[in-house]
Formats: sequence, structure tokens, C-alpha cells
Amino acid sequence: MAGFFKNNTYGLSERERLTAKYNTARWNLLLVVAFTLVNIFILAFGGGTYFLFSASVPFLITTYGVILCGKMPAGFYEELGVSQDMLLPQGAMTVFVVIAVVITSLYFVFWLFSKKKSGFMVAALVFFAIDSLVMLSGMGISIDTAIDILMHAWVLYYLISGVSAHKKLKALPEEDEPVLVYTGDGVTEVAIDDSAEEVVAEEVSVEKNTEDYSVDDTDKTE
Repeated sequence: MAGFFKNNTYGLSERERLTAKYNTARWNLLLVVAFTLVNIFILAFGGGTYFLFSASVPFLITTYGVILCGKMPAGFYEELGVSQDMLLPQGAMTVFVVIAVVITSLYFVFWLFSKKKSGFMVAALVFFAIDSLVMLSGMGISIDTAIDILMHAWVLYYLISGVSAHKKLKALPEEDEPVLVYTGDGVTEVAIDDSAEEVVAEEVSVEKNTEDYSVDDTDKTE
């Protein structure tokens, strides 16, 4: 599912390739936010659909709310030996949903500000790594949880890739702005650096010497 935002880096420069990888990580993070919010509200309103490409902690908090507020089938509580008097009032479900949404909103904040500050991408990576550990401790490792684990690993891969790409971007040398050089054959675009200035200086010097030589020949002829 993360493949929705894979990037094609064929034919791109190193700077463009790394930028594309960072942007891919950001959009996959936004996808996690969207699916997590959908999961929260579907679960809160009694739906049975669950999207895997999402954060686990907000979903688990919502699940606890559903259980503790008596929104599960009556047979569920009978098997556990829990009476209705031991459950929370229905209105308490709102509190669980709000907590879950607030946690999910943090990922949205990370996505929003990571466009300018890579530190927010690092924060998203740390939060999702903790989310993955909570998932493993709460659900364990089994055939039933294999897909959840795979999806979390997939998201972690993209977040790590984004953090790494931005670190490499900062290590790249600054790009020189192009400058237009006017020659006898037209206009040539070169980069502003010492070597280019030397070449231009040499060309100007050669042209000047040629002009001086032409003038001298004309004077001698007259």
C-alpha cells in the first residue's frame, strides 16, 4: 500500500533523487494519518472494517473504549464474567476517541512541518517505532499479526529512508547559479565558479589581443 507514493528517480540528479525520496516518506506518513483516522471512527461507530496501513496505538485506545463502554456484544462480557455495572457509561467513549484522534493528529503535525524541518520527520520515525513496539507487545508475533507487522515495517522503511535522504541532501555541496556568457557564436550558460571566471577572462583577453592585432595591421597597411 505504501507503493501508492513510490517515486521514479530514473534520469534525476542526486539532489532531485534524494528530494523525491524525502517527499515519498512524507506522503506515506500522511497516508498513515488518513487510514488511522478512518479506523478510529469506523471502530467507534461499530464498523468491522480495518485498514492495516495505520498506527496501532490510537486504534488500541479506541478498542479499549469500545470494550470498557459496553459496546461489544453481550456474549463477549458473559464469557469474561463482566456485568454491565462494571462498565463505563456510553458517554465515556468520546474521551477515548478524542485521545486517539489527538495522538493521530501529532503525526499530521509531523507531516505538515516536515516540509521545512527534517526534525519533524525524525519525530515521526520515533513515534511510529514506539507504536510498532506497543503493537508487538500487545498483539505478539503470530500468523494473525504477520500482515500488521509487515505493514509497520514497510512504513518504518519509508520513514528511515526519508530521514536518511534528508541527511544526505544537507551533505551535498551548494549548487552554483548559472550565468550567461556572450560569445561570438551566441549565448552559453555556465556555472558561477572560479574556473568559469578564468575561462571568460581568457576568452576576453584573446578577443582583445585579436582586435589590437587587427588595428595594428590596418595602420601598417595605410
